[in-house]
Amino acid sequence: MPKKKRPDRVDHQRAAKLLREEWKAVAAAGESKRTVSFVDEANLREAIATSINHSQVSYRYCLPIQLLGKLTNPRIDSRRLQRGADESDPTAWDARSLRSKVIALFIKEQESVLGTSGDPYVGNPMRIPRMERDDKTKSDVPGWNRLLDVLDAVEKRQSARFTQNVFRQVLLEIYRRQQTLRFSYPIPPRVSLDDALEISGRFLSEKSGGDRALALAGALFDVIGNHFGLFAQVNRARINASDDAIGQVADLECVDETGKIVLAVEVKDRALTLADVEGTIAKTRKREIQEVFFTAPRITPADAEKIKSRLSTAFSAGQSFYVFDFFSLARAVLALGGNAMRRLFLQKVGDHLDTWTTQPSHRQAWKQLLEAL
Repeated sequence: MPKKKRPDRVDHQRAAKLLREEWKAVAAAGESKRTVSFVDEANLREAIATSINHSQVSYRYCLPIQLLGKLTNPRIDSRRLQRGADESDPTAWDARSLRSKVIALFIKEQESVLGTSGDPYVGNPMRIPRMERDDKTKSDVPGWNRLLDVLDAVEKRQSARFTQNVFRQVLLEIYRRQQTLRFSYPIPPRVSLDDALEISGRFLSEKSGGDRALALAGALFDVIGNHFGLFAQVNRARINASDDAIGQVADLECVDETGKIVLAVEVKDRALTLADVEGTIAKTRKREIQEVFFTAPRITPADAEKIKSRLSTAFSAGQSFYVFDFFSLARAVLALGGNAMRRLFLQKVGDHLDTWTTQPSHRQAWKQLLEAL
């Protein structure tokens, strides 16, 4: 008669649910506040950050696996790695099982942020019943002790709230590590005009504080310069920095081989206002830029006539201003450039998202839209 499998002391379904709930909360906090933290003790924060960025994959995976187990079932010992044969010990559990059935799938979804190993606990370092301090069999004993600094603190407190905060700090460091990665964006061999515009529209439909709009516009003007040879390169500003602060005249500067600005582009993901127009006229006139584009979904109705009049007087003074809805401009450009340009445009959107370290949630959204093509 086959031996009956013992039930795991960590409910994997509950663990997966907790993991996603906590990740959602931590990612939202990380996007809204750059300096957020969940643990007051500086030494624990440092130990967590160092462990998540350790050179060895098993060390990077250790804290999320062990702490998720503890968060799911507070009775277990987060320092235990194997359940063993002793049924009388309620603190023992199988950490490797949680890794393979829950953590591994999640990390893969997050661009394999902790490494691509299929089973980081398969090696000898983690094939022990329990983690012990100053284990001389480990190649990095100080690093091993740092892991235990965190887990010992959790076991000493035996506080569900403290465990949750430490786990959130671990997820925050994973999130910060993810921000530094380049994502993989799968682009199909053939892309129709309608598909390119549709996924751009879906991408822009989610609020991002202007990040998504600037990535799309930057990519479009990149391919315009590449395909039509109208300018050599496109300089772009960071979304959270003013043009004046970084010395740029607009969100995008299209420059020739000598560095002269051929075209300035202001990118809006909201209605264009008269104040926007006045500010751009002042900046571009000072730099003697003659050609200026605004890409905006609409013009504020109350300002429409005033904007028209103001742009007319600016033209008389020697400057040409053009107001376009992004999708109207993109439809014409991507139709003229054909499949090669459309594929390059999709690639360039990803390049902008990575180069400017856009929040991972926006990069994942673009990746998922491409995967659905």
